[in-house]
Amino acid sequence: GREGEMDALQTSIAGALEADQKKTQINDAKLRAVSQRVDYDEFCKLVAGAHLKPVKPCSSDSRNISKPFDQFVLPKYEPSIPARGTAAITTTQLSSSFEKPTDLNDFTRTWRRKCKTDGDKLKYLRVLDVDALPILFRTEMDPVILDGIVEALHTMLCEPVPECEGDILETNRWALRLLTSISRLNRFETTITFAAGPTEKKLAAIFDSILVSVSSRGDETDGELDTSATAIRDVRARFRV
Repeated sequence: GREGEMDALQTSIAGALEADQKKTQINDAKLRAVSQRVDYDEFCKLVAGAHLKPVKPCSSDSRNISKPFDQFVLPKYEPSIPARGTAAITTTQLSSSFEKPTDLNDFTRTWRRKCKTDGDKLKYLRVLDVDALPILFRTEMDPVILDGIVEALHTMLCEPVPECEGDILETNRWALRLLTSISRLNRFETTITFAAGPTEKKLAAIFDSILVSVSSRGDETDGELDTSATAIRDVRARFRV
C-alpha cells in the first residue's frame, strides 16, 4: 500500500545519500593522499579507510569488561581433508585471489609469477585503483607490462571468453579509465615507443570497441571520467593509434 511505497522511497533515498557520501569521502581521500605524496600502499590504505571515523579512547568501563578475555585464544584451525572424489582446487581458482600490491616490485613479481593467462591479468588489474597508477609506476611502466595489459584488454573486449565475460558497457568504461590513467604515467612516450608490434593493432581494436560501446550511450561523463567521443579520441591519440 501507500505506507509500503513510502518505506521503499525512504530506503532508496537513504541508499543514494549513503552512496554519494561514500563517493565524496573516497575522492577527498584520493586528493589528500596525492597532496601528501604518499606511496602506493599508503594511498590504498587512505582510500580504503575513507569512510572510517576516528576511534575514541577506550574508557575504563569498557577496558574492565574486556580484561577477562585478554588471555583468550581461539582454538587451532585444522583444515578438513577433502573426501575422495572431491574436486581439488585448481590453479585458476588459486590465481583468482589477488591482493593490491604494496609497491612496484610487488606488482611486477605478482604479474610475472601469477598472471599467466589473460584472465589472471584482468583479475589482478581489477584489484588495482587505476586512478593511483601514476603513484604505483612512479618512474615508468615497462613496455612488456603494457603489452600484457593490452593483450588482456583485447581478449576481454574483442575476443570475449567465458572467464572474461561481464557487463559490456561497464568493462569498456573500466578499460577506458585504465588506459586513460596509463597514458598519464611518467615517461609514457618511451613506454609506447618500445611496445611490441602487435600492441598497436590491438590498441586500435580496443579503442574501436570503447568508442562504440561508451560514446554511443550519449553520456558525456562517468563520475570524473570524460566518456565523450572527443575525449576517447584524445586518449587514443596518446597511444598513437
